[in-house]
Amino acid sequence: MGIRIDKRIAEHVLRESFLEAVEGVGLPEEWVYLAQLLREEKAPRTYTPALCVALLARACNPAVDPLSIKGEYSNRTYSHRNLAHGVLVPLSVELGFDLKATGREPLNNQPFFRYDHYSEIERIQNSARPYFIRLQDALERVDAEGYTRRQAQSALAAVLTVCIDAGRKKRRVVSGSSIVETSLIFQTESFVTTGSGIPRKLQACVAAALDMTYPEVASRRLNDPSRDFPGDVHALREDGTPLLAVEVRGKAVTLQELEQFVRSVAAANIPRAALVVHAIDHRSLLASDTAIPKLEDNYERVVKVSESVSSFMRDLFVWSSRDAVEILSSFPDGMYKRMAEIEVSQHEMDRWADLFPDW
Repeated sequence: MGIRIDKRIAEHVLRESFLEAVEGVGLPEEWVYLAQLLREEKAPRTYTPALCVALLARACNPAVDPLSIKGEYSNRTYSHRNLAHGVLVPLSVELGFDLKATGREPLNNQPFFRYDHYSEIERIQNSARPYFIRLQDALERVDAEGYTRRQAQSALAAVLTVCIDAGRKKRRVVSGSSIVETSLIFQTESFVTTGSGIPRKLQACVAAALDMTYPEVASRRLNDPSRDFPGDVHALREDGTPLLAVEVRGKAVTLQELEQFVRSVAAANIPRAALVVHAIDHRSLLASDTAIPKLEDNYERVVKVSESVSSFMRDLFVWSSRDAVEILSSFPDGMYKRMAEIEVSQHEMDRWADLFPDW
């Protein structure tokens, strides 16, 4: 039961659609508009790859039900998760178009993984419902109007124009080598400490900076109840255990709070503890010459405190094994990716990209 879509055919169709999108001639505007709508900040990240994979499947086989989720539902359905994982995501990386969702399996989550077909989906968050209705209505129209391979490929190309534009905007940050260290430090602090989502941006900044020094860095989502270790960002050993735990705070931290964190780090047998705090009302923990050394003696842990983004960023340039040019060219892109990982708003991510206009 169901339709099996040949991976080689799907790759060929997707490449053809990509070339058509780059040329951008005569593409249906209604699909461009829908793609732009699904990239709005409130739209779930999964909806863009869901739209792409449905149009790709239809462009491969006009008998396909574009509302498919799993191949077992009927003799016209296919596995949209397999097609996304096996073709769409790898080629998005190779060709450089942005699917909005991150990860290898963008459709392995809500609202898709519990259902076999769009018609079965009932539970949608209120904020996401208008976008889901637009997506579902569009795919129903593809089926009702009997879209041919050619029509589906043209619709996919129109959607890809929006994904290509988003990918280009993301790559703009790679050009950081055209600025000097002090400029990057200033721009990073100014960006992180203004606008919306400051706690998320601060955590992304710390993770991106540690990426310049440690081979493996883990950053958890804010308010994640499943945290296994103390701290927000961790530098990991080869076996996956933390070598360094970093607490990241956008509000004032007291010496007592720092001690609680260091105590938990010691209890978790993590050898290094760090605090990165940036807050106007924060009173310096470094004013005393004895406070931090006393913590280190009591808990037998190295403790590092950075009390501004700029202070933390300066440490990056001093202690990283990478040279300045490599950091300047890598950090802006790394910051963008870390923000995407922790789900910073698209508006703020675009604002970061706009700081690096050359590419």
